Amino acid sequence: MGKIIYSLLLCLTLCLGWAAGGEAAQLGAPWRYYELSQPLPHGQRVPEFVQQNIQDWPVFDKDNRPVFKQGTERLLLAMPIRDLDPQKRVLLMMTAKQSMRMWLGDEFFFAVGHFQAQRFDEGSQPYMLSLPEFQGEQLLILELFANSPQDLGWFSMFSVDTEQAQMARLFFSDVPLVLAFPVGMAIILIMFLYYYFNHQGWKRLYGYIILFMLVFELWVVCASNVKCLFLDWPVFWWYGLSILAYMLPISSNLILANLLRDKPYARMNYVLALNIGLFVIAMGGELLGFHTMNRLMGIFYLLLPIGEGLAIYWCITAAHEGDVLCRAVMLPTGAFTVLGVFDGIAGHYHLLPWHTYLTPLGVYAFLYFVIIILREQVRHEEHLLQHTAGLEKKAAFIQRKSETDALTGCWNRNKLKALLASSVAKARKTGQPFGMLMMDIDFFKKINDNYGHDTGDAVLRGFAMVVRQLLDRDTYCIRWGGEEFMVLTSIQTLPELKEFAEKIRLQVEKTPMAGHKITCSLGITLWQTETDTTVKLFKRVDDALYQAKKNGRNCVMVQLQ
Repeated sequence: MGKIIYSLLLCLTLCLGWAAGGEAAQLGAPWRYYELSQPLPHGQRVPEFVQQNIQDWPVFDKDNRPVFKQGTERLLLAMPIRDLDPQKRVLLMMTAKQSMRMWLGDEFFFAVGHFQAQRFDEGSQPYMLSLPEFQGEQLLILELFANSPQDLGWFSMFSVDTEQAQMARLFFSDVPLVLAFPVGMAIILIMFLYYYFNHQGWKRLYGYIILFMLVFELWVVCASNVKCLFLDWPVFWWYGLSILAYMLPISSNLILANLLRDKPYARMNYVLALNIGLFVIAMGGELLGFHTMNRLMGIFYLLLPIGEGLAIYWCITAAHEGDVLCRAVMLPTGAFTVLGVFDGIAGHYHLLPWHTYLTPLGVYAFLYFVIIILREQVRHEEHLLQHTAGLEKKAAFIQRKSETDALTGCWNRNKLKALLASSVAKARKTGQPFGMLMMDIDFFKKINDNYGHDTGDAVLRGFAMVVRQLLDRDTYCIRWGGEEFMVLTSIQTLPELKEFAEKIRLQVEKTPMAGHKITCSLGITLWQTETDTTVKLFKRVDDALYQAKKNGRNCVMVQLQ
C-alpha cells in the first residue's frame, strides 16, 4: 500500500509540475513592480502613473518575491501582453489575503476586496477573467493591497490561455481532492453503519473516525478550486480551510488517543492539549483582529510533525506489544503528516509554482487502516461468539447438573416440576391423558444394613440403568428420593400403562444388581380430566404404591380414583 501511494504521489507531482510549468505565449516581458505606502495622489490614475514610470521599475519575480520596504501596503505590478491569438484571452490567477484591481491599458476590468485595513483577511481563491478586447500590445496592470507586507505580492496559477485550457488547469488542480472525496464518504458510511448497528463494536473509535472524516471532507470542499466558480465566497472558504486545518490533527489525534488509552507510556493527552491550545490562541487572536489564524501556521507546521512523530513512536511500541490497530494506524498517520506538512509549508511560504493539495491522497492510507479495523472487528465478534457459546454450554451443563441426580443419572425433583408442568399443559391442550409410575425397591433398607451403603448405591445405580433402558423418547425417569423412583410417560391407556409397568417389574426381577437379586413394587395412575390436579395425581400414585407393598410387594397396582 505504501509503495502504491508513493508512486501515485510522484506521478501526480510530475504531472502537476508539467501542467503548471510555463506561461502562455501571449505574456511578454517580465513583471515590474512599484511599492506604495499610500494611495496615489488624488486625481492621478493608476494606468497613467504606470505608463509614465514603468521603465524605471525593477523586475518582479513572482516565484521569489522581493523583500518590500517597511510601511509598504500597496503594490503596482505591470507586464506587457500581446494579442497573438484572439482565443487566448482568459486570465487565470489566484491571490491570497489581498485586495486586487486590474487594468488592461487604460481599461479597468476587475476588482476584489476593500483596499483598506480589515479586521479579517480578504481570503483566497482562483479567478478566471476574460480580458477586454485589444490589439497589438497593452500593459496588464495589477494593484494589490494587503494588511501586512508579508502577504503582499503573492499570487499563483497565473496564465493567459483559452477558456477550455484554463478550465482544464483548474479542474486538474482538484484531481487529488476528487480522488479522495468519494473514499472519505465511503469510510463515513461504513463507520456509521458499524457505529449504529454493531453494539458489540468499538463505538467510541468509530465515532472518532466519523468525526475525523467529516472534518477531512469539509476541508476537501474548502480546498477545492472549482467550487469558487459556483460559490464566490473567498473569505468564507479561506477561514473554513484555515479552521479545518487546525481541526484535522485534533480529530485525528482523538483516534490515536483512543487506541493508546491503555498504554501507560503514551501521553496523547499532552499532544491533544497542544493542538487544542494552538487552535484556541489562533481563533482568539483572529477574532481580536490580530490575523493569528494564518500567522501561527508556521508554528502549526513545526508542531505537527513533532506531535504526530511522538504518536507514531508510541504506536510502534504498542505494535511491538502485539497491538494490531496501533500497527495499522501508523501508515495513515505518517502519510497525512508528511503530505500535510509538505502542502502546508509549500502553500504558506509559496514554494511551488502550482496550487494544489496532495494531502487528500492520505485517505487511501487511512482506508487501509479502516480495512484492518473491520478485519479485527470480525475476529473480535468471532471470539465473542465462541466465548458466548462456551458460556451457554457451561450454563447448560450447570443447569443439567442441577436437575440430574448425581448417583443414578436420573432426573431429580427440580426437573420433575418442569416435566410434570409440560405434561399437564399438553394434556389440557390435547385432551389426552398421560401416565405416571411410582416405584420402590423392595427391602432396600436390609441391603444397606447388611452389605453397606456402597452396595446400596450400586443397587440404586443398577436399578436406574435397567429402568432407563426400557424408556422411549417421551418417557422420563426421576429419582423421587431414597429408593423411590417415578416415571412420566406419554402412554394414554390403562392396559398399555399396566403392560409397561409389568415389563419394568419383570426386567428388574431377573437382572442381578451388585450381586443381589431384587424386586420392586409399582403404583400407576393416569391423568384423568381437565379438572385433575397434580396434587390428586401424586395422591393416587402414592396410594397405588402403598397398595402394592401391602399386597406383598413385587407387583403392580392401579389407582384411578
